[in-house]
Amino acid sequence: MHTNISRKLYSLHLLHFSIFAGMTFFITGLISPTFAQESTAESITNEQLQPVDKDLDGSFSNSPFNPQTPIELVRGDELPFMNARFSPDGEHIAFTGPNYFGLWVADYSQQDSINVSNMRKLTSVQAGFGYDWSLDGEWILSTHHVYRDRKKMSALQLYSTEVGVVKRLTDYSMGYQGDPEWMGYESLAVISSRNGLVRAETGVELPERLKPAIPDDRNRLIIVDEKMVRLSENNSEMDPVEVFEDEKAKLLNLVHSPDGKLVAFERYGEGLYLMNSNGENLRFLGKAYRPSWSPDSQFIVAMETQDNGYAFTAAELVVFGANEPTRVEITSNTDLITLNPSWSPYGDSILFNDPETGHIYLLPLR
Repeated sequence: MHTNISRKLYSLHLLHFSIFAGMTFFITGLISPTFAQESTAESITNEQLQPVDKDLDGSFSNSPFNPQTPIELVRGDELPFMNARFSPDGEHIAFTGPNYFGLWVADYSQQDSINVSNMRKLTSVQAGFGYDWSLDGEWILSTHHVYRDRKKMSALQLYSTEVGVVKRLTDYSMGYQGDPEWMGYESLAVISSRNGLVRAETGVELPERLKPAIPDDRNRLIIVDEKMVRLSENNSEMDPVEVFEDEKAKLLNLVHSPDGKLVAFERYGEGLYLMNSNGENLRFLGKAYRPSWSPDSQFIVAMETQDNGYAFTAAELVVFGANEPTRVEITSNTDLITLNPSWSPYGDSILFNDPETGHIYLLPLR
């Protein structure tokens, strides 16, 4: 059993990692900065957002959401779990442990009742921060980190949902930075490195019926060295995208909307921004972090946190409208510290973890 001291240390690491995760990357080999788009943020404060108020019974009659009591989904009594994400087909959830070491998968079902079963550990290495599911729910793309002669070495790797079935995509290298990305209908995996862009064929062949669900990713926006760049599928170069006039602005945690029309991302020290994927219509949503999109691309859930400089002391999950300035607090009825939200592909619930209990929870929205 973990002691309260170990819980605090775990929470401290999570706090510091979430703040500085995007601050350690560099990259060389970028082409000369022919900026794709200049934008000025339309600043919208929380006071200007339209809050959705509760009724007397605590429900939200004028909102598409009516959050229920969180359900304890995966217990982390001996090892605290975190950073849980649904598979796109809704049949599995993945999650990691302290310091992002280890990667687990469990089967998920809500046919008769919400149920998690067949929990299995895919790896013990540090692979649980920037992992990403394939659209068919068969593979998880991640960086596989090991230490050799006190040096951190990384390789791109695919993990099957079945234990022991893995695909090593690249050789180990010291230069990887950031999170891996799927491209080309998931036939390619890419990641930035000190020596430029690394590309690897995945061998994944998506069924034709799933391909229309992937928006055109031939000119994809990603974060490299805390800056936004546009990545071409057939070009090894990256075009810098000027988002802010301040060249010192540090960006992180970029996520594309499922329809490919919008991106949400964080600016270090400020909070959450929203922008069209063509670089236009930049707007500020609020001081929130770790965004996750609803499957219909209409909403973004993120966490608003408080801390004492050592650990998170409180957190609220907040939903922002992507097309209208609305803001809905959806976890104000719980004392749990609600971190790392992940929207269900069904749209009816959100995963999160609490660093105090170590458990993974499901928040029903209806």
